[in-house]
Amino acid sequence: MRLRQASLLKEGMWVTSTTWRKRFAVWRSRLYLYPPPEPMPRTRVFWISMGLVALLAAAFSAFFIAFLTSRHNAFLTGAEDMGIMDQAVWGILHGQPLHMSICNIVSDTNCYSSAGVSRFAIHFEPILFPISLLYIFWPGPNTLVIFQTLVVASGAFPAFWLARLRLRSNLAAVPFALLYLLYPAQQQATIFEFHAVALTAALLLFALYFMYTRKTVWLFVFAILTMACKEELPAVIALLGLWMILFQQRWRAGLGLVVLAFGWLGITLLSYHFSSPTGHPLLVSRYSYLGNSPVQIVLHVLRHPISMFKQHVWEIRHRAYLELLLAPAGYLPLLAPWVLVLAVPSLALNLFSSDPNQYVGVFQYSAEIVPILIFATIEAMVFIIWLVQWYINYVQEMRPKVQATEAVATTAGPIRLLRSSRWLHPVLLTVLIVFALASVVNQDFTYGSLPFSQGFQWPQVTDHDKVAQQLIDMIPSSASVSAQSNLVPHISERSNIYMFPYQDNSADYIFLDVTNNTYPLYSDQYTTDVNTILLGGNYGIVAAQDGYLLLKRGLPSPGIAPYSPAQSGPNVIPNLPDSFCSFTQVPQQQVTNPLQVNFTATDGSNDSLSLVGYSFSPPDSFTANANTRYMQVNTYWRVNTPVLPALRIQVRLANQSNKEEYSSTDFPALTWCPTTTWKPGTIILAASRILYIGSVPTGLAHVSIALLPLTVPLGTIAAQQDRLPLQIVNAPDTIVPAPGTNAVQIATFTIT
Repeated sequence: MRLRQASLLKEGMWVTSTTWRKRFAVWRSRLYLYPPPEPMPRTRVFWISMGLVALLAAAFSAFFIAFLTSRHNAFLTGAEDMGIMDQAVWGILHGQPLHMSICNIVSDTNCYSSAGVSRFAIHFEPILFPISLLYIFWPGPNTLVIFQTLVVASGAFPAFWLARLRLRSNLAAVPFALLYLLYPAQQQATIFEFHAVALTAALLLFALYFMYTRKTVWLFVFAILTMACKEELPAVIALLGLWMILFQQRWRAGLGLVVLAFGWLGITLLSYHFSSPTGHPLLVSRYSYLGNSPVQIVLHVLRHPISMFKQHVWEIRHRAYLELLLAPAGYLPLLAPWVLVLAVPSLALNLFSSDPNQYVGVFQYSAEIVPILIFATIEAMVFIIWLVQWYINYVQEMRPKVQATEAVATTAGPIRLLRSSRWLHPVLLTVLIVFALASVVNQDFTYGSLPFSQGFQWPQVTDHDKVAQQLIDMIPSSASVSAQSNLVPHISERSNIYMFPYQDNSADYIFLDVTNNTYPLYSDQYTTDVNTILLGGNYGIVAAQDGYLLLKRGLPSPGIAPYSPAQSGPNVIPNLPDSFCSFTQVPQQQVTNPLQVNFTATDGSNDSLSLVGYSFSPPDSFTANANTRYMQVNTYWRVNTPVLPALRIQVRLANQSNKEEYSSTDFPALTWCPTTTWKPGTIILAASRILYIGSVPTGLAHVSIALLPLTVPLGTIAAQQDRLPLQIVNAPDTIVPAPGTNAVQIATFTIT
């Protein structure tokens, strides 16, 4: 009896084991989606298609190389991150590998000391070592952006090759190269100065192609190159290895890729341990709200999945980021979730970050996601075509069989269906490709960086920029410098370069441009800091020209200007030479939208100042994400009297009911070159800073200009009552007085 029970138990276990083996075999067969691809002959059509892809890549390279080098030459790049990357790469060849001393003292986490930190304390990017060899021949930021553009452009080829094999068509694959080159997230990564991670837009696409074609050696080469670009890429490569095991049943290669990824991760963590002053990445603070270790972070996400989803996926800004990634491909990648899953590590890193820059979609953070989106788009089209063909076959099989005598009368329908399926494939594929290209072009208008994109402007090197280069030549290469953000990348190839105001009390030189962006300081803070330095006694003027200040430690202070409206406080003005204010003076021919609006002094004296021109840049002229709005106003003034009082220019926004919603007096020219210094007969350009108006309600907005005495406190009733009276002498019909405000209305636009 016991022997029979044992036999039955053994037999039952064998049956159960056999059942599970069968089920495993079935699921293994179903997951075997990617067998070795059938080769395609390299016909004349193939080489024509390759030529078209090469032309697209060449056009992309030529345009963005010209655009990006022009941006740098026009001083439109910043300390973060062009200056940082240039110093780090330069240091590799000068005995200071990956040394960086540039940081944002206001909000950075890496301002540990004036000695700086290693780049590996911020990001693990060993690919910078081979890139540094380019500096042997041509050092400088332009070398980095040229190299980056060429590498990114090369991604058009694996996009074409993948689509060619999956869609079994040479010509139909060419648009996928174009889709990749037009993808806004890729373009944003390309234009945002230089970052190693931007290279992954192409490198990971090569890895995906060699994975699909089972060229294992090349797969591992590009997997290593990809991981060398940033610390989170090993997670993507490890997931790719698991993906190969599931969908290609390549156990050895897949496990090898997983082992390689984990080994690389170990090297990364070891590098942080020795390179970072804290022993861990300095940017880990962006995730500290989730926990103090990777294990704690994972446990937090697993314990609170619903709240994490609501806060970091479904929240409006995070959802807008996902839409920005998917919309250029017409949301087709959603139909290939088995491919889209490869983007989960990168998406999680961006969505869960406390730094909103990672999920606005207009910086470099999405570069590694683009190749996966391209692959998923290809697979989505393959799936749609397969599904349609499957349905046609299903309909044909479900038609009832008819007797031979009725065959002629009843088979016309199946024959037509069979014939229609022959042209359905190319027609459907064409429709899908046109849809995807239309989607990406539509998104390029808002988020792209092409001539037809919203807010696009070609950088122009001005006479003001040429003055900067003259002053740069006066700074010794061995000197330490604290410089304004836009100036840093032009002097960053030195051991000690800082972004102002960092080390503004100890650097050998301070180099500033009061006409440019004052980041990371707000304009009022910036003015206060600069005045403190000029009047503090530790720094004197080497050169002050066209808005630039080159200061050297140890020279005598310039003192307070005789025309300063105050001897202390925020309105004090240092004694600067006349050459410093040359940036405010322009010839008559540069005046835009000419008019004449006379402003008179409140004491009843003659006309003192005339508004003779203006220009206005509304929010839709700035390339920004949907959650931010900016505007800028330029004003041109003619001085009519020998002596002017100290005045402020005020720009105001009013709604349709003439209620004031916003006002600003942030015109840098008047901060340094007040109206009391303006000479009779000159034309003065006073430009506002780029003004953030995100808090202004949506709807119609009227832009007006007013003048008021400097001594009148802002935000008071007097600030409205004491505005200088005006008279419109000559102006278009659209220029009218703002009712009851002593302001002249110059523009109207709609805030959306």
